This record gives sequence, C-alpha cells and structure tokens, in this order.
Amino acid sequence: MTPQSLRCPRCGAANDRNYTACAQCGSVRVFNPLEAGKPSTGAQSAAPPRHAQPRHYSPPPPPPVSYPALSTVPAPVPPPPPQRFPAASAPPASAPRFARDITRYLCAAVHTDTAFARHAVEQILGEPRRAVASSPGVDLGCVLRHALAARRRQVRRDVLLALLFLAVLVTLPITFGTTLILGLLAAWIIVAVESLTVHYGVVAAHLKRENFSPDQAPQPFSSENRRRIEAIEKRDRGNVVVHSPYTPFVGYGQPMSTWSFVLDTARPQEGRQVVPFTVHELDEHLATRVGDLKLPGVHVEDLLFVNGADLLYGVDDRTRAELLPDTAGPPREKVSPELLRALRENGQGRARPYLAIRVTGWSGELAATLFVRCALLTDRTMLFVEGSSSLLTPVQERYRIADRLLGAPTFRQWWALVTAAGVRAPRLLVGAPFSVVAGLFSPVIEARKQRRQAREIRHRSFNYGASFSIRDAAGDQRYHRYFQELDRELYAKTVEHRVLDALVEFMEDHNIDTGELVQRQTTINNTGLYVGGNATLNGSAVGVGGGLAALFRRGETAGSAAPPAAAAPAANRGK
Repeated sequence: MTPQSLRCPRCGAANDRNYTACAQCGSVRVFNPLEAGKPSTGAQSAAPPRHAQPRHYSPPPPPPVSYPALSTVPAPVPPPPPQRFPAASAPPASAPRFARDITRYLCAAVHTDTAFARHAVEQILGEPRRAVASSPGVDLGCVLRHALAARRRQVRRDVLLALLFLAVLVTLPITFGTTLILGLLAAWIIVAVESLTVHYGVVAAHLKRENFSPDQAPQPFSSENRRRIEAIEKRDRGNVVVHSPYTPFVGYGQPMSTWSFVLDTARPQEGRQVVPFTVHELDEHLATRVGDLKLPGVHVEDLLFVNGADLLYGVDDRTRAELLPDTAGPPREKVSPELLRALRENGQGRARPYLAIRVTGWSGELAATLFVRCALLTDRTMLFVEGSSSLLTPVQERYRIADRLLGAPTFRQWWALVTAAGVRAPRLLVGAPFSVVAGLFSPVIEARKQRRQAREIRHRSFNYGASFSIRDAAGDQRYHRYFQELDRELYAKTVEHRVLDALVEFMEDHNIDTGELVQRQTTINNTGLYVGGNATLNGSAVGVGGGLAALFRRGETAGSAAPPAAAAPAANRGK
C-alpha cells in the first residue's frame, strides 16, 4: 500500500486516498461534511485488515459522525408468504376472541329467563358425554357461569314459594279468602324482590356495556362444575363439530341455501393440456382468496363435521381413535391436520371436512357462514363442489334489557317490574313445589340417565352429538334493523362470489375449460339456485322470488312457520 492510499474499513483493500467507493467490495466511503466535502481520513485508515472475513459477514458499524452517514441502500425485504388462513390466524393481542355484546346479552338471558337458564345448565353442563355445539362469537364459559349463578338464585326463590304454597295449603280450609289473598300477596313480594334484584342488582350492575367484564363472572361453588366449564371452553374452540340433528351445522344458525354441482376437470382449454392438481391445493387457494376479503370479522377455518351416532361404528378406525379415544367420555374437540387432509382426500366418508367461511357484523349479532366442500371423484376427473349457507340472527329483544336499564329504576320502571311480578306470581307459586321436588330427585334422575347412556354405548346406539346451541336458542325470528337484512345479503353474496371466482381462477390456472363453470357461477350468483344437468339442490331451498315466499306461506298454514329473519333473505335471492 502506498502512502497516498487508504484501506477500506470494510474489507481492508487498498484504494486511492480520494476514493468514494471501494474498488473491491463496492462499499461507499463515509464523508465528513466538516472538512468541506473532502474525504475524511483518520480512524478509517487505521482500521485493521479484514481479508480473512467472509463476504456475508457484517462487521461492527464505523464510529458515529455528526452527520447522517451515507451507506449502501439495503435490499428490500420480501413480503412474508401468505398464511393458510389470514383471518383465522392468531389475532393481535387487542383483538378480542368473543363479541362482548352477544356474550352479555346471553348472560342477561339466563338471569331473566328461568327456562333458558335451565336448558343451558341441563343440556350443556348436564351432558358430560355429549359434544358441545359451537357458539360463534360467544364466551360460552362466561355464559355458563352466569347460568349456574342464576339457577342458584332461582332455586332459592322456588324453595321460598314452595314453603309458602304449603303454608297456604295447610291454612286454606280455616280461612279460605284471607289465606288465599295473603298467600298471593306474599308470593307477589317474593317474585318482585327477586325481579328487582335480577334487573338492578345483576343486569344493570354487571352486564351493561360500561361495566361488563367476562373475567368477573361468578365462579361455581362446585369444583366439578368448574372443571366441567373449563373443559367445555376447550371443546368450544376446536375444529370438530359433532352434531345430533339432521343438519350438521348445529350452532351456526338457520340454514339459508344449498347449492352443488359437478365439474369435468379432464376437459382442457383449447390447445392446452390439463395441469393435475389435488383437492388440498384447491382448498388452499379458496381459503387464501377468501381471506383477502375486506369484510368485517372474516374468519376462515377447516372444520370436521360428523354425526354423533356414527362415532361408534360408522367411521374408520383412525377417525374413531382420534375423535373418541374413550367411549365413556365426550368426543375430542380437535383432530390433527393429517386426519383432516386424509378425510378431504377421501371425500366420501361419514366424517367430512368443510371450509367454513364466517363473516360477523353488527357487534357479533349477525353471522353468515358459508360451508364449502370440494371432492375429486371418478379417478380425479370429476370435481364435486358443495356450498351451504347458514345465518345467526340477532338476539331476541327481551334479552337486550341491559341496554335499557339505568343505574337505579325510575318509578315507572319500578312499577312495570312490580306489575309484571304480580302477573307471574300465581304461576310460579303453583309450579314451585314441582320444581323443588324435581331438584330433590335430580341426583336419582341423573344416575338413571347415566346408566341409560352407558347401556346405549354398550349397544352402540348412543349419539354423542350436540343438539342444543345456546346462541341458536337466543336468536330472534326477525331483524331489528333494515340494514341488518341488507348486510346479511352483502356478506353471503360477497363470499359466494369470491369462492366461485377463486374456483374459476384455479381452473384457468390449471388449463381446465371453465365455460360450464362460468355459466353455473352466473346462475348461482343471480338466483342462488341451479336446476338441471348434474346439479343437486336442497329441497327446502327450491324456489325463486315469490315462489319461495309462497312455499313459506304454505308452511305457515300447515303450522310450521319459517322464521322471517331466515326466510326473507332467501326469498330475495332470486330478485
């Protein structure tokens, strides 16, 4: 190295004293603006040689200067690869898993509706061998904790009323009129006090928007109930739906529409050759394209649906081993991705995976879900595509009482509750003894039920499926806002459009003729129905426009009225 040369601080190569970029590594030299634009020397010239270092090694940064250093522009970082389910991946810490409004409405429902609370406890907590129906957007553990607290208070009320009924019954022959009047008055007071306690001591104090906290739900007294609720919370977050009724999509609301068709995947585009594909690649493509939708609350996941009566004998050994490792216990809430992949590949078993695409709006009150299943048939030359839509309607108006209560009742509100208590008091007084007797014999009834279920398991006739969904049971049969009905159409049709468009894109990418598929896509988008060829439709969804409305009117005259919240959007599909 000559006296007029300088070493590069990065690689140690000799350069001219006034060099701007190293001749060997190309590193831009740092200039000091305090020296009137001349290249700075000093510490850089004293830097030790670095010939022994590999090229990809990054040495310590040069000493800081008083002016931002000029350096090479770093290479742009490539964007991360798209995830399997963009909307179903782990949400940020600030994104709640559950809809607060729906959860607190259901908590208010179990406190204000005795029958609702009893069904929740008996058909969910009281069925340790059965699966739990999914409740999208609902913190099921919080609701069940409130349900147990409500049942304890309701039992205490029934015990007081039962004792009062016995007292009235004993003294009634002595002074008939006075005893009856005093008994009804006392029952009125008991029911009124309990009603005021519920509405202002529980609902207004703990279930309003500004003071609701799921973490502060009352804990069960029994350790068994605490363990049971914890197990239910885990089962409610799995990827398996074990159903009992005919329709597999229990917990996801009213079925709205069903469509399906078969596509010939062996017919290539003109002048091209078909590129083979797997059903997993198609499922991945649909999930990625739908996950890009800019709709509120888009959630995409793979779910496995199986009837609870098929777990003992109807499914293959591998599926049974994962779903039901213990025949005396409930089905598992989650299966491995490998099993889902194998069942999707099969496409014809009794346990069938679906791509579930849910769009939730209106603070969780409206949830439209499209279930899509694709299966390759006939030596992979025919593709069967099925779509089923379900709708969770808003919660009933009477369960939204928390939004209308003040911190303390006005005289009019107080009088309305007291008057309503007076109307309910005679019925509750007469029914209280029966409720108390049923509670006293509940251990015997529970033991008999468990023995009957064990016998059904031995005879392979037990159904492990869920038949009661707390979210479905609280749904209303009408919309509360005009825009809710429009948004239901927006969610459902947007998702259907995206799924069918993604299907066309995938087929075109694999050089498959899409003429027939585009025609069917247009038919489904315009009417929601496809009749003809090798397409099949659910009979309950057949009808376009006024025809479907007439079908529902005939059902009403026969005593089987369809819920307007579910019927109206389906009827509008053909308009």
